Amino acid sequence: MPRLLVVLVLALAAAFQIVRTAVASHYLASRPELAVSVWPSNPRVALAGAMGAIGQSAAAGQAASPASVTRAMDAARRGPLLTGPFLIGGAVALSKGDSTAAEALFREARRRDPRSAAARYFLAQHYLASGRPAEGLAEAAVLTRLVTGSSGAFVPALVQYAKEPGAVPKLRRMFVTRPDLGAMVLNELSRDPANAGLVFALAGEQGRADEGSAPEWQSTLVQSLIARGDYARAHGLWQRFNSVRGTEPGLFNPGFAKVAAPPPFNWTFGSGAFGVAEPLPPGQLQVIYYGRDEAQFASQLLMLQPGAHELRMVVRRDPAEGEDSQLHWTLTCQPGARRLLDLPLAKADAANGALAGRFTVPANCPAQLLVLEATPRDVGRSEQVTISHLQLGPGAR
Repeated sequence: MPRLLVVLVLALAAAFQIVRTAVASHYLASRPELAVSVWPSNPRVALAGAMGAIGQSAAAGQAASPASVTRAMDAARRGPLLTGPFLIGGAVALSKGDSTAAEALFREARRRDPRSAAARYFLAQHYLASGRPAEGLAEAAVLTRLVTGSSGAFVPALVQYAKEPGAVPKLRRMFVTRPDLGAMVLNELSRDPANAGLVFALAGEQGRADEGSAPEWQSTLVQSLIARGDYARAHGLWQRFNSVRGTEPGLFNPGFAKVAAPPPFNWTFGSGAFGVAEPLPPGQLQVIYYGRDEAQFASQLLMLQPGAHELRMVVRRDPAEGEDSQLHWTLTCQPGARRLLDLPLAKADAANGALAGRFTVPANCPAQLLVLEATPRDVGRSEQVTISHLQLGPGAR
């Protein structure tokens, strides 16, 4: 009988432990305070309670109480694999300006769990901010392998580090194994034209775009120069990136061919609920406009010299007769919006479709935006046009 009693007691104790573990695990994430009441001595439960209290303090805009931090560290001593308390302690130390203590705590968290993304992140940020780039880049490299999509978190720090003496060769070695991270850093640096030299040094031989796959940073750098009004330099870099050196800064790709060179010095074609613009061989642009909304079907940034010019083309409409077309070409000075040309397609010759418009570029107009746009009438009407033999040349003086 006593032996049976012992077995029953052990069985009941095991059952209680199983139930308590299940209940504590169930409420650990959603209701840590209930998990604490069920099993206060469990290190993970104790840690959850402490972190819940710290979270409440943070939500109220207050610093974590020393008691909460102490409870978290006590839980860590009883749970040899727990990293949370050390991460909390490191964050608290950083908030107090004690970087030495913070580093020690983050390193301990990493030692306990080498796959701890949080520990790697804090250490990488700490090393990069404290002028220890080699260690910071090593931690960042591990973290970006552990966590998909974590690369972006280090972009601001790497952008800042890239400007330090001796940083370029170290970053280039890192970008060989993490080209996605390199692309983000280059793109961010390219937002400021002053970083152009640094961008080229980091990019190395990435100066020429393969067909249809130009690095994003190239377009970003060109656009940043345009935003600053440095059109000549932007056009020069665009030519360099796309191997179109020697072309005149006039109308590029008048045949609407599908070439790798991107906008804005090549065509931007627009399609959507308003209609569609589609290049067709040989050298044509077909536009279908639904007649309901304002639309831009094609645009290109030009750099014409001051003086007289003429835009010529052949326009075929379907149907060929009927109401006037709602489509027209416009040319405006950049920067600003001084209009130099407004050429309705309705003015095309009814017999042969020839259409021409003359205009003069003033001396204070460094760039010009050419746009094929549509303006709806009160009663919307669909139309289809085909433009071919587009030319831009000197006009009568």
